[in-house]
Amino acid sequence: MAVVRPLSRSQSVALAAAVVAALCLAVSFAQQIASSQVPAPVKAGVQTRFPGAKVTEWKLKGKDYEAEFNLNKIDIAAKFDATGAWLETETTIALREVPLAIRDKFASQFAGYKVVETQSVQRGDGSELIYEIHFENSKEVVKAQFRPDGKGLERSAKAKATKGK
Repeated sequence: MAVVRPLSRSQSVALAAAVVAALCLAVSFAQQIASSQVPAPVKAGVQTRFPGAKVTEWKLKGKDYEAEFNLNKIDIAAKFDATGAWLETETTIALREVPLAIRDKFASQFAGYKVVETQSVQRGDGSELIYEIHFENSKEVVKAQFRPDGKGLERSAKAKATKGK
């Protein structure tokens, strides 16, 4: 007969952290979908907010839709709910456009990482503009969000796939 022992406090904390990390990672994944699977109100919402946008890729993230397109030579990803209401826009920007406080924080906390992409993020709830940096090293790919003053908000990481033989 197996003996079941309660977890120690540190084991409980580690298990809870692992579960939260797994849930965050699962939510961050998006499913690419065909344009024919996107509700008409969502397509109309994109054209209302971004006239002339030609969507190159659609994704389904949970119950929300993400349209990726290039407008005026700028890469944009915009999220809408199923009714076509705008939720968020991620706009690709140059690293030099990221506030200095964020660049300094990044340099001190993530030395040895290479910046892959930088974005400004505007949310439909009227909250302040935030900045998102995607970066990597030899082991992982990380996405982190910052307030303009450099305060970190959210961070998620995925291990890099190992190359098979």
